[in-house]
Amino acid sequence: MQKRKLDINIQLTYSAVMHSTNQLKAVLFDIDDTLFDRKTAVRNALLLMMEQLPDLFVGIQEERIFDTFKNADEIARIDFESGKSGEAVRDSRSKAFLRSLGLPKRFSKRITEQYIGAFPGVSAEVNGARAVIEGLVAEEYGLGIISNAFPDVQYNKLKGIGILEYFHVIVLAEECGIRKPDERIFHKAADSLRCLPHECLYVGNSFETDIVGAKNAGMKSCWFNADGKQIQEGNTEPDFEIAQLPQLLEILGVRS
Repeated sequence: MQKRKLDINIQLTYSAVMHSTNQLKAVLFDIDDTLFDRKTAVRNALLLMMEQLPDLFVGIQEERIFDTFKNADEIARIDFESGKSGEAVRDSRSKAFLRSLGLPKRFSKRITEQYIGAFPGVSAEVNGARAVIEGLVAEEYGLGIISNAFPDVQYNKLKGIGILEYFHVIVLAEECGIRKPDERIFHKAADSLRCLPHECLYVGNSFETDIVGAKNAGMKSCWFNADGKQIQEGNTEPDFEIAQLPQLLEILGVRS
């Protein structure tokens, strides 16, 4: 894989340290809240679900439904990261959601099916995502995905925002049996791109899962920190930090 030599140094938003990107051959991404706006998508998926099950949610305010699902979803995320299967996590999320709303748990299977079924019709691009990917394609970077989330919706998310076909490699935890931040999943993606880890830049929004994992795997890392979160002093530091996704092109010297 050949690409033009870059001779650009970028100053980090939190540091005066300058980093060279001239060895990079590939850029890999997380999906949720990095390329795909999951917060917006969840809300839209719930709206579709409420339209499909109007009798079930009659008399319950929309905001209460959104907040209740958000709480159940956060518990499900923690359970999933602790090792529980996707199927079990989805079932427990639906039951917790219904229980908190005072609704019968016998609807849990239907809630799961309706919610998951809504995602193919939901397009929620993080601002600038497609333009960033197209810019990287034009510069002939190898492109990859590493995600811990569920395969049956992750492909649809990328397809929905029109970027699925641009990725040479998609590594999903549920398909390979390894989850971020385990360095092996990062190495698997690099190997599939025929790159060494130090030739890859990984972009993600989770400091603990994405940045720590990528750094431990020997990759350069870019923390997409849209919420302005702080890290504790002495922790692993990302090579780059951005608040908006198009800033990635500036780091790599790619014309937008």
